[in-house]
Amino acid sequence: LFNCRVIPNRGSWLDFEFDVKDLLYFRIDRKKKILVSTLLLALGFSKNDIVNEFYEKENYSYDEKNNKWKTKFDPENYKSKNFSEEVIDARNNKVVIKSGEKINFLNAKKLQTDGLKEIYVSKESLYGKFLHKKVNLEGSEEKFDIGLELNETILNKFIENKIFSLEISKTNPINKGPYLLVTMLNDKNENKNDAINDIYKVLRPGEPPTIEIASQIFNNLFFSSDRYDLSDVGRVKLNSRLNLDCSDKITILRNEDIVSIIKKMLDLRDGKDEIDDIDHLGNRR
Repeated sequence: LFNCRVIPNRGSWLDFEFDVKDLLYFRIDRKKKILVSTLLLALGFSKNDIVNEFYEKENYSYDEKNNKWKTKFDPENYKSKNFSEEVIDARNNKVVIKSGEKINFLNAKKLQTDGLKEIYVSKESLYGKFLHKKVNLEGSEEKFDIGLELNETILNKFIENKIFSLEISKTNPINKGPYLLVTMLNDKNENKNDAINDIYKVLRPGEPPTIEIASQIFNNLFFSSDRYDLSDVGRVKLNSRLNLDCSDKITILRNEDIVSIIKKMLDLRDGKDEIDDIDHLGNRR
């Protein structure tokens, strides 16, 4: 369970943490935790912006004749799994990789060099992948939001409703987990105002929020130099920890800082970075 804390010289503390279900949360001044996607929405990102900022996408299109999905061949996808299913070259319908044959990144790279561009894969290979873009079915109440995990039922529904192209977020079990996608799926807020109201309710429980007051309070938290001051030491430390390039005259938080912190948290969860030693005196100031 990784967590991160931004301690300013003056102002509210900001914490980020994962819970046991691998959802990412944030807290302001150690109050109740809120999903981190709410913070990003409150900063003015839309859900599409968030998913494009943190994940790359793959496009899949359905071929009715073959009952298979067509997509670009990407050797990166063969880093994590040793087993494979049947892969068919989309140009000539020839089987390139037989079912059950072992393939690794190097073999896949060679196939790409030899000119393999687009492939057909069975629908089973889409199970467990996550939607990168919302899908709307006409006349259906059901919502297929960003971050929804695909399974047989959902894919069959898409095919029945003639939805033949999907955008899928690139994730894999080894170095890119779907933590933020799942966090977004659990977030009921849809836009900036919902998100700011949600944060306001945690900061000032029991007071009816008006959007003007709620926005003002949210903006004063980390983005106004009267109320918040990282100090120049704080800014230098933050820059060096997150590899940012920001003048040490700017002692408030910026959207880029928060996005970088969230990326760093996701990297840590994916096992890509080192955690700080909490007892090291260089981290005490």
